[in-house]
Amino acid sequence: MTTDLACPGDLPDGTVRLRPWTPDDVACVEEAATDRRIVEATTVPGQYTPAEGLAFIHRQHGRLVSGQGVSLAIADHRTGEARGLVILQLRPQPGVAGLGYGLVPSARRHGLARRAVGLMTEWGLGTFARIEAWVEPDNEASQRVLAANGFQQEGLLRSFLAFGSRRADVLVYARIRDAPGLRE
Repeated sequence: MTTDLACPGDLPDGTVRLRPWTPDDVACVEEAATDRRIVEATTVPGQYTPAEGLAFIHRQHGRLVSGQGVSLAIADHRTGEARGLVILQLRPQPGVAGLGYGLVPSARRHGLARRAVGLMTEWGLGTFARIEAWVEPDNEASQRVLAANGFQQEGLLRSFLAFGSRRADVLVYARIRDAPGLRE
């Protein structure tokens, strides 16, 4: 399924900045490759090399070109250093996008994910009627990020995702266009 999605360019909030990926972001990809859960849930290479890091960045740009969605780097607003990824991918249902995000281990527990999800969600709801996220039940940090951004838990999908030989249950969270946003 394709769409006329456009890259939003930079989405800043004074602490984080969502921006297109650049070749200078390979250090972020290298650190992400050290986290098993990031590797199994994304296309981050399990065996990092500079060439694999650049290939990952190229794939992020390709998502927009192919009509799959929009992938942006979560960057430190002050330094511009990439610290993670946030992505909206089209679902088969018209007007629905899937949200994904992750931070490198050294960037966690500073509120960056909450801010990045908020920025991408607010931008995305200008295009999509519904944004949903799938989170493993033991990922309480992601559940808190979603709840803080007005997402509501809708249900449990048992044995829904496959990560190599491992199958995982997921909780479905969603936010619809007319629902309230951030909780302060």
